[in-house]
Amino acid sequence: MTRFFTSLILACATTFVFGQNPTTLLKQAEAKLSGSRSAAEVSIRTVRPRWERTMDAKIWNEGMDKTMILITGPAREKGTVFLRNGDDVWHYVPGIKKVVALPAAMVQSWMGTDFTNDALINAGSLVEDYTHKLKGIVSIDGTPCYQIELVPKPEAPVVWGKVITHISVKQTLQLRTEFYDEDDYLVTTLKATDIRDLGGQMLPSKLTIIPADEEGFYTEMTYKKLDFNPMFAPDFFERSNMKQVQ
Repeated sequence: MTRFFTSLILACATTFVFGQNPTTLLKQAEAKLSGSRSAAEVSIRTVRPRWERTMDAKIWNEGMDKTMILITGPAREKGTVFLRNGDDVWHYVPGIKKVVALPAAMVQSWMGTDFTNDALINAGSLVEDYTHKLKGIVSIDGTPCYQIELVPKPEAPVVWGKVITHISVKQTLQLRTEFYDEDDYLVTTLKATDIRDLGGQMLPSKLTIIPADEEGFYTEMTYKKLDFNPMFAPDFFERSNMKQVQ
């Protein structure tokens, strides 16, 4: 019966889907996740066939071009900081008390997880960096979603050859995003699940990233707290603040 009603909803929704603007849908979805400012506490669990590990972190954002990430546990990584401010990206290593400049676009693993440096630190805008095409409406785990294909603009500083994202019709939430390389091979999939109240909004509280070519590999980021109205000092997102942020 559930499958029948899902099919019925999809059939009805398809009659108006191509009147929707994919860029507007993406703007609405990005605004729900980021807002103008945010402060979060998260747990990051990386799973492998023979082991798993968990890190805790604080993440601060202002707009789309300022991000600070502080590792708060375990002890051996505690105090590690990543900062993006505009086109500049830095990494503070507490063991040697040194700030290191990083390339702006990176696809390497971030802290041994399945997230890339580019995804967490230098996360570009799906709205600004890509062109958008609405492909239709599909079901993602029983939820009707707009399927949007994104192709990078010629000069965009991005690492993906194509992105396909799925935004829920009812709540305008990005529930599944697939990232492809320049040869059109699927590299990784990001799933957003466990919707609950975060910062006064109903949002996915768990993000799971799954590599396409590594069986049994995945990383979960679970939001424990999320504040969309934090107050930042004028110099909060400056390199000089990396050694003292807490």
